[in-house]
Amino acid sequence: MSTSLLAQKKSTLENLKKEVSVLAYNDPELAITKGLELYDLSKNSSTHQVSALLSVANAYAVLKDHDAVFKYALKADSIAELNRNYTDHVRVLGFIGGQYRRLNLSDRALNYLNKAYNLTIKHPLPDSLEFIQGNILVVKGLIQKDELGCEYALPYLSDAVKVFKKNTDKVAINANLAIALNNLGDCNIELQNYKDAKINYNEAIISAEIINAIKNVASSKLGLAKLLSIEGKNKEAIALLEYILDSITDIHDGALNSQILKALSENYKQIGNENQYRYYSQLYLEEEQKLFKEEKKSLNKVTKEISSENHEKRQYQKDKYSYVFLFCGIILILLMLIIYRKILKKRNKIAQSKEKIEKSDKLKKEQ
Repeated sequence: MSTSLLAQKKSTLENLKKEVSVLAYNDPELAITKGLELYDLSKNSSTHQVSALLSVANAYAVLKDHDAVFKYALKADSIAELNRNYTDHVRVLGFIGGQYRRLNLSDRALNYLNKAYNLTIKHPLPDSLEFIQGNILVVKGLIQKDELGCEYALPYLSDAVKVFKKNTDKVAINANLAIALNNLGDCNIELQNYKDAKINYNEAIISAEIINAIKNVASSKLGLAKLLSIEGKNKEAIALLEYILDSITDIHDGALNSQILKALSENYKQIGNENQYRYYSQLYLEEEQKLFKEEKKSLNKVTKEISSENHEKRQYQKDKYSYVFLFCGIILILLMLIIYRKILKKRNKIAQSKEKIEKSDKLKKEQ
């Protein structure tokens, strides 16, 4: 293939990679289709294959299909490890850590994040990929939030925002920035830093709208609706929440739906509208039940995979020691055979010497 054709193909792959990264947040089904297309076109580029698989996994994460998320993420991990591409490996490990955190498996998440961090120490990332550190900071911040509270999460999330803001020349990073800002806003609400939270959500909307990330915009507006509720502006909050609910009908995000429905029921209760309160409370409970079943199914599968992985490790250790014992046994037998052979040789020599002496004595007697 000529140099010009190679350059053209690389440009095509790069453009498709950018398109898929953005699509994951506003049209995940199309992102999956395009991502698999990118994977098929990238047979000679492991980096593009990893990017394709991570984008597909990310789209499935938006759709809350955790089984598919791990299927494609672990495939990306295998490719990165096989090709010894440390940058790709850091990206994948950070992503998998994030997914385990979403399933509230913090120990498992930290295991992957620490692997990613250790790789960046041994093999520093180029400046152009500094945003990967931002991804790791976000996930670590969220784990701190889950384990210790927002006070401990805030520094991680703030540092992540700084990293992403330095890298917005890559359009897709606006999605990462919006996610970090939304989480920062949520923490600021929890810590009663309401002015800061409002700034966070409005900045997140600006970043998310650049790439038409509908889900991220909805999350930001949900945060603003919470602030309206805190201010006692329940009718304004209801109007905004109903607008958000209508805007995400094609997104199919159960967790986001659940949060919006809960907020609507609470606001209707505040204004004394019992019918609407009961209506949205029922929808909220139904959505929670669906989420519970999905998460239980995913957790069961992930737990089985972890158990299987641990069993394989134990079996590997058992097999390894079995091979060691077998090898030592063979060596011992060989040594015994060598010693036995030497003994036989010595016996033969002694017998031959004895025979010579006997012959010599016999000849002397005959003389």
